[in-house]
Amino acid sequence: MTFWILSALVLYFIQTLLPVTFRYRGDPSSMRARDEMPEPTMLVRRAERALVNVGEAMILFLPLALLTLKVEGAATGAAIFVIARVAHVVLYLTGVPYLRTVVWVISLIGLVMMAMTLG
Repeated sequence: MTFWILSALVLYFIQTLLPVTFRYRGDPSSMRARDEMPEPTMLVRRAERALVNVGEAMILFLPLALLTLKVEGAATGAAIFVIARVAHVVLYLTGVPYLRTVVWVISLIGLVMMAMTLG
């Protein structure tokens, strides 16, 4: 389970970097105070929405993961959650509409599987 918790945190960390990375893409002005930021592209806006979305998911995942840290079978749900969330961000950034929702539901199923191991 620890592996999946750390994987989820790495995913979240990477997603926090994506909006600013996509916004500046090698622009030397990113080294200044950023008082004037360039207009966000569609990719930047998608990355920002994906970050909000994964943040909302982490609010559910992390407590469940900690509660089920030593519970047999919970790691399967955590694995499903993390793998689906990786796929979700890729689909979100590339603008794939329906499959993205299916993958989001799969990640939710992973959370439900974790919760069901609690009792």
